[in-house]
Formats: sequence, structure tokens, C-alpha cells
Amino acid sequence: MRLMVPAQFESFFVTSATVSSALIGLLFVSISINPERIFGPNAESARQAQALSAFSALANIFFISLAALIPGIAIGPVVAVIAVPSMLQTLGLLLLIPHWRAENAVRRGVILFSVSALIYGYEMAIGIRMWLVPSDTGALSGLLELLLGAYAIGLGRAWELLGAPRLGWYGFLAAALQRRRERSTENRPPAAKS
Repeated sequence: MRLMVPAQFESFFVTSATVSSALIGLLFVSISINPERIFGPNAESARQAQALSAFSALANIFFISLAALIPGIAIGPVVAVIAVPSMLQTLGLLLLIPHWRAENAVRRGVILFSVSALIYGYEMAIGIRMWLVPSDTGALSGLLELLLGAYAIGLGRAWELLGAPRLGWYGFLAAALQRRRERSTENRPPAAKS
């Protein structure tokens, strides 16, 4: 017995395949406007990591969603196999660590790597679970939640790639701390001259 996608999940996968393909197209357009900024010889490694991470996440979602729409396909092996290139691309981000150090972006790079590795590793585990226990629709529901997490990675990295400020609790906290430092510097009395 193979776990094929039940009918109640098909609308999610149709929508997901459509949305992810549109977002990949927009990512290509945004990169093609100034490709040297992202992939040129003087490009920042953080931008390269953002572009690669965004593409990997959106392509992962696209291929899983599209494959899930093939009638009669066993989705478990497909998910496990599609998770492999995403995980390899994520592991490839580790090669950029020396560049992240030079750009003072180690923390952001490590967070990007960790979250991506967690999602793709768990995706591989869910794919193997669905492969070995085809009747486990709970694993399929877990896969859909992971795809939403991959959307968050892809959209977040694409947003940052465009030059937008970081959002989320870390971005807001960093901005608040920076404003506080600036105010405290402005309110200090001038240093006495000796």
C-alpha cells in the first residue's frame, strides 16, 4: 500500500505549486535586475546565501507540490529524494562562513543554516516515514506544516535580498537597542577638555 495524496489535500498542493512557481519567477526577475550585486565577483556572501536559500526553499516547495499532484504517485519517496538537494545546498552554506566572518554576518548565517537544516532534515525524516508507513496521514499533515516553514524561509530571504530591513523579533529587538544607544549618546554631556 502506498500513500497517495488524499483528495482533501489536493487543493493545497495545487495552490502551493502555483504560488511557489510565481515566487521563483519573481526571485529570478529581482536577481536579473542587477545580477552582479548577488553573484558577481565582489558580491557579499550574505546576499549569495540569501538568494540560494530563497531559491532552494521555493524550488523544494514547488517540486514537492507538483509531484504530489501526479496521480498514483507514492509521495513518501518523492519527499525524501527532494529533501536531499535542499539539504546539500544548505550544507553548502557552511562554505561561506569565512566570508560571513569578514562581513560580520556570522550570526545571521548560522541562524539561516540552522533553521534551513532543521526544516530539510525533518522533511527528509517525514518522507522516509511516509515511505515506510504509507497509511500515516499525520506525516502528510506534518509535511504541509513544513512546507509553510519553507515558505517562511523563502519569502524572508527574498525580502532581505531586496534590501528590506529584517523583520521578526530579532530585527525589532536589534532596531530598538540601536535607537536606545543613539539616544543615550545624544543625551550625554560633552566630554571635558583637558
